[in-house]
Amino acid sequence: MTAATTATPVTTSVTNRRNAARGGRRTTTRAFAKKDDVEAVATRREALAKTLAVAVCGVNALGGARPAAAISGMNVTKDTREGYEFLYPVGWQEVQVDGQTAVFKDIIEPLESVALNVYPTQRETVADIGTAEEVANTLVGKALTAPGALAKVLATSERKDKDGHLYYQFEFVTKTKSYERHALTVVTITQGKFYTLTTGASEKRWNKIKDRLAATVGSFTVYY
Repeated sequence: MTAATTATPVTTSVTNRRNAARGGRRTTTRAFAKKDDVEAVATRREALAKTLAVAVCGVNALGGARPAAAISGMNVTKDTREGYEFLYPVGWQEVQVDGQTAVFKDIIEPLESVALNVYPTQRETVADIGTAEEVANTLVGKALTAPGALAKVLATSERKDKDGHLYYQFEFVTKTKSYERHALTVVTITQGKFYTLTTGASEKRWNKIKDRLAATVGSFTVYY
């Protein structure tokens, strides 16, 4: 297949359709990429891995990401209606998945993705549910793994933003007969909404992309 030569914004009709349906309050800022040029995306992804190793140095799997302006190779998505924003790697495309609020995934590596869910709740903070370890074990055991998959929580942490919102973050692995995935999740509660954002990659590619995944989780912020 011959690659197209005209650079076009990597945007999707999914966002536009959702905006039209709910008042047009979702905005996503993306970089430019060559249309339908999968090889160019793959080459760019490897270059970004080297760039981000420097740009996000000092960020461990459960550490907070640097401010958006300090992280190259990342796009930002923001929804003023649901009250959240987060970064995700350049080259990932938005896809529509029933029952999920927002999903972005790599067009080459299917296990590399980020998914956000927002549920109603009467809790006021994640601390009302339990400790970070308790919440991690419950979600990984009952909600974040496929039926029959083996799962193990590797680490947990917590953080607060400038407005006092409490976030639990945790790292875990899941294994099935067909794949092994390494993932990071961040959860928080505010204004009657329970937010769960999970990103991950295959175990084989974890070391290559973990800094970008940590930046995604560390950048997740709610502002109500």
